[in-house]
Amino acid sequence: HKEYRRQRQMCIRDRAKAGDRGGGDGRRNFQVTRWCAPAYPFVKINVDASWSKASKMGFVGLIVRDMESKFVAAARHPITAPSAAAAEASTLLHGCRLGAELGVRYVILESDSLDAIKCLSSSLSMGSWEAYPVLARVKQLGGDFTDCRWSWVPRSANGVAHKIASIGFSEMSDVVWVVRPPSSLVYVLNNDGLPCPH
Repeated sequence: HKEYRRQRQMCIRDRAKAGDRGGGDGRRNFQVTRWCAPAYPFVKINVDASWSKASKMGFVGLIVRDMESKFVAAARHPITAPSAAAAEASTLLHGCRLGAELGVRYVILESDSLDAIKCLSSSLSMGSWEAYPVLARVKQLGGDFTDCRWSWVPRSANGVAHKIASIGFSEMSDVVWVVRPPSSLVYVLNNDGLPCPH
């Protein structure tokens, strides 16, 4: 618990520093540059997608971590999508499904797709028509959790999900890892400064 408290304090301090930097237009710049653990009783599912415009194919990458920053599960699935927006929406759909399979009740789904998160947080009609049906399903599945929240982070705070989704990731597709991550993720998880089982 000591390491967890230290990590939480670092995240809070980083967020406070980011909030203190004001932009010239009077708005506050809030830029989280590292992954932060969720508060109790939540788990956080970070999601990302890779997608090729030529083939309309790609991968979704998901990583589930708990309030103590511990690895819970990860997954990688192939996808076919008509657009990058629809691919990013698919990641959130896979995130909801994985959370349900794990029996999670309190979840934060975190993505670096600002458009998808804005649509889920306010109005689905604000987004891409190609992503709309997927996001509508995501919103419906989110209602099945006791508490489901949508969160946007910059790519720098979504590195593990990005790595899993990347086309060059050497692990298999259509795979879910529970309890222990594949060895190829240990380095990325440790880069986040988080405890990782070896």
